Amino acid sequence: MQDRSRNHLLRSLTDGDWDRLAADLQPVKLSLHRSLETRGHDIEWLYFPESGIASAIADSAAGHRVETGIIGFEGMTGVGVLLGDRCAAQSVVVQIAGEGQRIAVHRMEALLAQSDSLREWLLLFARAFMIQTAHCALANGAGLLEQRLARWLLMLHDRVEGDGLAITHDYIATMLSVRRPGVSVALKVLEEQGVIRVHRGLIVIIDRQGLLLKSNGLYGRSEQEYRRLLQWPDELRLAQVS
Repeated sequence: MQDRSRNHLLRSLTDGDWDRLAADLQPVKLSLHRSLETRGHDIEWLYFPESGIASAIADSAAGHRVETGIIGFEGMTGVGVLLGDRCAAQSVVVQIAGEGQRIAVHRMEALLAQSDSLREWLLLFARAFMIQTAHCALANGAGLLEQRLARWLLMLHDRVEGDGLAITHDYIATMLSVRRPGVSVALKVLEEQGVIRVHRGLIVIIDRQGLLLKSNGLYGRSEQEYRRLLQWPDELRLAQVS
């Protein structure tokens, strides 16, 4: 795998596709709470995170919000563009700051028209992201809060270096669409069971295997699909469920 980017999709491009793309890529800081897409507006840039995490967020007319997907250095934003639609169906916001690369949508559309291999590779990510979204819906509908929280913490852990997650109780409550007091109780339970350590603005994963057990099977299926579709390297912890 070539050392051209810390983003897995970019790092795994063929030499020809990388040469096509590289001149149009711009390095970008992904600052906390930065909006990468706004629901109902045209997508202008596609982002390839190299660190940090962005959340896809669906919202209702009544003001309810819930996270429907997580994007880190394994993927990209702007899946709709790959499917021929520039209009953002939901918002995408940076939730853990980092860095990445970006490319203007009109340039990516031109490059996709030139290269079948580029289109096919990025569409595999679109497929994997759709599977992740489906499993988010499954977890939200079938999981108890502690199980959903365990799954969500594992997903963040997949996409950061080290074991510390710089997140707040309020952020968790918004992403899981639950009340903040419930998040505090669930975190306390997981901490008492010895799988995490909670500090102000920081959660440290101290027993990943224990957290896997607490997720009660809600974590792993969509992550294994990432491995199958996107040739995820074995040395990375994504979907290491045993």
